[in-house]
Amino acid sequence: MATEAMKHARFTHPTHGDYDNPEAVLNDDRLTDNEKRTVLDEWRSSLKHILRNDPDAPQAENTNQSLDDAAAKLAAGKI
Repeated sequence: MATEAMKHARFTHPTHGDYDNPEAVLNDDRLTDNEKRTVLDEWRSSLKHILRNDPDAPQAENTNQSLDDAAAKLAAGKI
Protein backbone atom coordinates (compact mmCIF):
# COMPACT_ATOMS: atom_id res chain seq x y z
CA MET A 1 0.00 0.00 0.00
CA ALA A 2 2.88 2.40 0.67
CA THR A 3 3.98 2.05 -2.94
CA GLU A 4 0.47 2.91 -4.08
CA ALA A 5 0.48 6.11 -2.02
CA MET A 6 3.90 7.17 -3.22
CA LYS A 7 2.98 7.17 -6.89
CA HIS A 8 0.67 10.13 -6.22
CA ALA A 9 3.21 12.05 -4.15
CA ARG A 10 6.02 11.67 -6.70
CA PHE A 11 6.17 13.28 -10.13
CA THR A 12 8.32 12.56 -13.16
CA HIS A 13 8.65 15.43 -15.59
CA PRO A 14 9.78 14.31 -19.06
CA THR A 15 12.32 17.12 -19.38
CA HIS A 16 13.30 18.10 -15.86
CA GLY A 17 13.37 14.80 -13.99
CA ASP A 18 11.90 13.17 -10.89
CA TYR A 19 10.59 14.98 -7.82
CA ASP A 20 9.58 13.41 -4.52
CA ASN A 21 7.54 16.44 -3.44
CA PRO A 22 6.70 19.95 -4.67
CA GLU A 23 9.31 21.47 -2.33
CA ALA A 24 11.97 19.55 -4.25
CA VAL A 25 10.93 21.42 -7.39
CA LEU A 26 11.49 24.74 -5.62
CA ASN A 27 14.90 23.58 -4.39
CA ASP A 28 16.10 22.48 -7.83
CA ASP A 29 18.70 25.11 -8.74
CA ARG A 30 18.86 23.80 -12.31
CA LEU A 31 15.40 25.21 -13.02
CA THR A 32 14.38 28.79 -13.73
CA ASP A 33 11.31 30.15 -11.97
CA ASN A 34 9.31 29.65 -15.18
CA GLU A 35 10.43 26.02 -15.41
CA LYS A 36 9.47 25.50 -11.76
CA ARG A 37 6.01 26.93 -12.51
CA THR A 38 5.73 24.61 -15.49
CA VAL A 39 6.64 21.53 -13.44
CA LEU A 40 4.21 22.48 -10.65
CA ASP A 41 1.42 23.19 -13.17
CA GLU A 42 1.97 19.91 -15.00
CA TRP A 43 2.07 18.04 -11.68
CA ARG A 44 -1.24 19.65 -10.69
CA SER A 45 -2.75 18.69 -14.06
CA SER A 46 -1.56 15.11 -13.62
CA LEU A 47 -3.03 15.00 -10.12
CA LYS A 48 -6.40 16.29 -11.37
CA HIS A 49 -6.44 13.50 -13.94
CA ILE A 50 -5.69 10.93 -11.22
CA LEU A 51 -8.44 12.34 -9.00
CA ARG A 52 -11.01 12.17 -11.82
CA ASN A 53 -10.28 8.46 -12.14
CA ASP A 54 -9.83 7.73 -8.44
CA PRO A 55 -11.36 10.39 -6.13
CA ASP A 56 -10.04 8.57 -3.06
CA ALA A 57 -6.47 8.32 -4.36
CA PRO A 58 -3.97 7.99 -1.52
CA GLN A 59 -1.87 11.09 -0.82
CA ALA A 60 -3.83 13.16 -3.35
CA GLU A 61 -5.07 15.76 -0.86
CA ASN A 62 -1.66 16.17 0.78
CA THR A 63 0.05 16.47 -2.58
CA ASN A 64 -2.54 18.97 -3.77
CA GLN A 65 -1.98 21.13 -0.67
CA SER A 66 1.80 20.87 -1.09
CA LEU A 67 1.46 22.01 -4.71
CA ASP A 68 -0.61 25.00 -3.57
CA ASP A 69 1.99 25.89 -0.94
CA ALA A 70 4.90 25.57 -3.39
CA ALA A 71 3.12 27.69 -6.02
CA ALA A 72 2.39 30.39 -3.41
CA LYS A 73 6.05 30.45 -2.32
CA LEU A 74 7.20 30.72 -5.91
CA ALA A 75 4.73 33.52 -6.68
CA ALA A 76 5.82 35.42 -3.56
CA GLY A 77 9.49 35.01 -4.42
CA LYS A 78 10.13 33.08 -1.19
CA ILE A 79 12.45 30.49 -2.67
